[in-house]
Amino acid sequence: MKLYENITIGNFLFSLGYSIRDKQRGPEAAAAGSINLLQQTPADQLLGDVLLNFSGVARLLEFKAGGANLGKERGKHAGLKKVIEDKGLCELSREVHWYVETKATTDTLGLLTVPYLDAFPRISPQATGRLEALVQSTAEAIATRKTRFTGAQINQYLLAIKTVSGKAASGSGGLLLLAEPGGLLKFAPIEDMLELNMMHKEWVRERIAHTERSHQLMLQKAQEKELARQRSLGRGMSR
Repeated sequence: MKLYENITIGNFLFSLGYSIRDKQRGPEAAAAGSINLLQQTPADQLLGDVLLNFSGVARLLEFKAGGANLGKERGKHAGLKKVIEDKGLCELSREVHWYVETKATTDTLGLLTVPYLDAFPRISPQATGRLEALVQSTAEAIATRKTRFTGAQINQYLLAIKTVSGKAASGSGGLLLLAEPGGLLKFAPIEDMLELNMMHKEWVRERIAHTERSHQLMLQKAQEKELARQRSLGRGMSR
């Protein structure tokens, strides 16, 4: 059975959101972060398929379908590996940057899940895991805010791997989500997804508040414009 990458990614993102919510409990359950599907955007070639960041826990994931032609990916890997090793970012890369190769079986979705640095060359057969395990481990890290690196260090890593393509900006904006206890959701746009790796709680709340103020101002202007139009129509009819 052929399973396209976007089907796997969609199910990964859906189940990850469900698992994160299930694991977060108590007064500290509010989570600020972003999950952005970069596939078929300018940031796809610069970074990867999925970039997520929740309260400083970041993951960059590259998804490939089993049996696909991986020649282009091998070339990209060689360039990235050199940059990562030259800058001494191997430990950080193995926490943040992951390679996922999928293969559907009759019972479940098999995975080759390894740090991106270790994806090539294929020296020996590598263990196949399950999509569920990848979802659970990622959600657990997010819920417990488990990371060994700061936002500035992660940002440095993302900037470093983009130098392989010779571009400084991600080429794509993103959305920031603030999920409050009780299920309240608020979104705010960001100009560049790399802003996410510099975020802290106060910055997040200010960004959300700024978006809400802008929205309210837009509604107010629209209402004033409609009121002016109604008054103009009323004066025309009274003549």
